[in-house]
Amino acid sequence: MTPRLLAELLEPILTAAEDDEEALSEAVNLTAEAMAALGATVLDPDGKPARGVSDERAVVAALNTHAHNLMRDGRLDDVVEALQVAERIGRLAHLPHHPRTV
Repeated sequence: MTPRLLAELLEPILTAAEDDEEALSEAVNLTAEAMAALGATVLDPDGKPARGVSDERAVVAALNTHAHNLMRDGRLDDVVEALQVAERIGRLAHLPHHPRTV
C-alpha cells in the first residue's frame, strides 16, 4: 500500500472530532473494513499475517506506519497528531500502551 493510499484510508480517523469517541469508533470500524477489502494485513514479527487482530489493533498499526511515513517526510506535527489518535484508539479499546520506536 502506498503512503498516499494509506493517508487517504486513514483520513476519517484523523479528522474525527477530538471529543467524539463515538465518531472515532465508527471511523475505526469503517477504516478496518476498507483495509480488509483492500487486503491490508497486519504482520507479526516474523513477517507473517498476524492472527486475531482486532479492528482497533489493525488501525493503530496502520497509524503507526502512517506516522513513520510522515516522519521520513519531515512532517513532525503530523506525526504527533497521528500518534495521538493511535493513543485515543488504544484507550477506547483498552489496548495496553506500547512504547513506539521508529
